[in-house]
Amino acid sequence: MSDLSKSENEIYSLRKEKEQKIKDSQLESFQTSFKNSTPIDFLHREHKDIESGFKTDINASVRGRIVSIRSFGKLTFIDLKDETGKIQLVYSDKDLSEELIDYLQNLDVGDIVGVSGIIMKTKKGELSIYISNLSLLTKSFRNFPEKWHGLKDKETRFRQRYLDFVVNEDAKNTISTRFNILKLIREFMTSEGFTEVETPTLQPKAGGAIARPFSTHHNAMSIDMYLRIAPELYLKRLIIGGFEKVFELGKVFRNEGIDQTHSPEFTMMESYEAYTDVNGVMDMVENMCKYVLENLKVDKSIEFNEKVANFSFPWDRKSMFELVNKKFEINVSHDSNLDEVKELLESKYQIESESNTVGELVFDIFENYIEHDIVDPVFVTDYPIEVSPFARESDEKKGITERFELFAFGSELANGFSELIDSEDQAKRLKEQAIKKNDGDEEAHVEDEDYVEALQYGLPPTGGLGFGVDRFVMMLVGKTSIREVISFTHLKPEN
Repeated sequence: MSDLSKSENEIYSLRKEKEQKIKDSQLESFQTSFKNSTPIDFLHREHKDIESGFKTDINASVRGRIVSIRSFGKLTFIDLKDETGKIQLVYSDKDLSEELIDYLQNLDVGDIVGVSGIIMKTKKGELSIYISNLSLLTKSFRNFPEKWHGLKDKETRFRQRYLDFVVNEDAKNTISTRFNILKLIREFMTSEGFTEVETPTLQPKAGGAIARPFSTHHNAMSIDMYLRIAPELYLKRLIIGGFEKVFELGKVFRNEGIDQTHSPEFTMMESYEAYTDVNGVMDMVENMCKYVLENLKVDKSIEFNEKVANFSFPWDRKSMFELVNKKFEINVSHDSNLDEVKELLESKYQIESESNTVGELVFDIFENYIEHDIVDPVFVTDYPIEVSPFARESDEKKGITERFELFAFGSELANGFSELIDSEDQAKRLKEQAIKKNDGDEEAHVEDEDYVEALQYGLPPTGGLGFGVDRFVMMLVGKTSIREVISFTHLKPEN
């Protein structure tokens, strides 16, 4: 039954011939449904105690894809796989009609079938179904990779992701785990009284994050529009509108580079809660992650990218300025003299910077020399106002915002803050961002007069969060590439 050595065209033609032979037979095939079947993993659990070499009188029906066929004289073994697992099918020529044998001889690896038969266990102890009837549901016209080799080439794996899921069980399990994590996040947020909402993916202005957007054109309205870089500004409009707890789990799009931890589209969970602040948001993030880890039964000691992190709770909270001061043995604050700090860093560490403020300088140093070395989960706080245009300024620390970012294994997992609710201050900061944009900074925020107008109606004290789902999944499943944890990734065309 193997035709692996043949060219693709020959294989296609041969399998079309087999399909026609099956159509010409009098046996039932190509049904539009096959509903009354049992999941394969259930059969394994239910009949695990059957003795080896014993054939029961229990009938069972299963459906799935053929992943291997092996013939030994008059005895044939077929491995069948469904979403839950794999089971062996067995038939002997001596027990079947000649018509059914001919029918079965036209099956190939990759075909999708429905099967009925008797539950048994082989002498080697493998649970099997002894075939009494089989219906071909879908014919496969292309060769699948051999099951013992699988798909090893990464480029092929991601271009033909559907094959990857069939032949690489780990790839399928990774995506299943991702779905479970999304489910658990939703469960937690709902249990905390948050309402799940949907906001526009196409937006007239790309706001809410520092990022370069994808642009398009709306013909009917004759305006340029943007794929959202964040749902933030619409979610805060909902808080202004009277919702007190909202969240959204969905895609955002950023026209930036692609690497191990970045994708042009990725999944974020954004939430906004009225009458809380940055500390309340950190507490919520910690509790959410704890809920996910406990329900997934993930060990608190997590290995990722050849490093081991302690995810035990509670997680540390450290000031960005403290981290910079400790690493470089300096004593810089937002009020420090910029030129003196620059001179010190250059003379002592050969660090040069074109930053225009102390806040920008500290942020650049943290970003370039510290964040990548953070392994255990840490909430980094005290972000400078210059890099936090939507965060509320601290009452106690001038030039510092009530903002945090959560880091683990050198990557940012979350960004949250006490929201800026002062409409005049917000308008001023957006004007400053607009100047940067006009000067060539494609990632700077746009000036959004409509959002400022909404703020003028009154945004209650609010804590906001953006949580990177993809990176969180990467860490929990131990995958070092974001491509492994999303179903389909973006690749350059082959031609």
